[in-house]
Amino acid sequence: MKANMLSRVADGMFWLNRYMERTDGMLLTLNTSYILSFDKETDDCQGYKPLLNYYTNLTYNQIEEVQNDTAFILKYIICDSQNHNSVKNLVVKARENARGSQDKITKELWEHINSLYHYMNSPDLPRKLESSDALKVVNKLNKELLLYNGIFHVTMPRGLGWSFSNIGKLIERCLQTISMTQAYYIPINYNLDGNEDVMYWKRLLLSLSGYELYLKSYSNIKHNRKIVEHVIFNYDFAHSVIFTLDLINKYLDSLVKDSEISEARTLYNQFGRLKSYIVYTDYHHMTNKQLEEVLETTKTQLNQFSVDFSKLFFSYT
Repeated sequence: MKANMLSRVADGMFWLNRYMERTDGMLLTLNTSYILSFDKETDDCQGYKPLLNYYTNLTYNQIEEVQNDTAFILKYIICDSQNHNSVKNLVVKARENARGSQDKITKELWEHINSLYHYMNSPDLPRKLESSDALKVVNKLNKELLLYNGIFHVTMPRGLGWSFSNIGKLIERCLQTISMTQAYYIPINYNLDGNEDVMYWKRLLLSLSGYELYLKSYSNIKHNRKIVEHVIFNYDFAHSVIFTLDLINKYLDSLVKDSEISEARTLYNQFGRLKSYIVYTDYHHMTNKQLEEVLETTKTQLNQFSVDFSKLFFSYT
């Protein structure tokens, strides 16, 4: 196999970027829900539910109980050590993977992760989240993740580590897009012909960094079907399902194209079928039931691909 990088290091780079992408997506969703919670004129039927459903292990009853407690949610999502997906815990995991891959990542990237780690462990952070400084903390963390992505893109060499890191990031991003999209279609029974206005979809689009592009790309028309086109099938949208799958295909190609190992070709073909499933879906004539199936099938197959990819390259048993 072409991948002559140690499987332990490749594994570390894969999960470093996957954890940081999860943190980024979670903070975007938190920031969106938090800022829009101040707008009392907007009928918000979702609130923090998509965030809590996807990024935590809280039960349905627990979510119902805390969904309006902004102070609890801020601390639980950002710095609660008991929440395995809190920003604090994800940054700890990312730093551990970065440490194990230190000879393959740049000094600038390591220093930034380390700085973020120390900020997340500052003793006064929980207190700030209970005060008027809470919005400053959320904004700072969002900017730190933007800066991480910039440093990663500008300083990292384009070798095997680059491919493993990006595949981890893009798998995570694609799963986020699918799960967040499901969170907003489930309450309306996947109704593609409904009349939900742009304010209903604003939370989803902001959580995926796609609101501005959507407004520029689509006129004032029925949104329920156009949202599907945007978040799943738009090649120009960096968080769309088709865009992320297309890039995964590119990086996977660089890892397996010279391989003579049958498992590598099998994995490559497996992913090709997944991507083709989206590419050849006719979204213009899609039914409500087909939308539900496309989202669920793609998520299931992508999770399976992630498992098989890890088994092949990282020697998981």
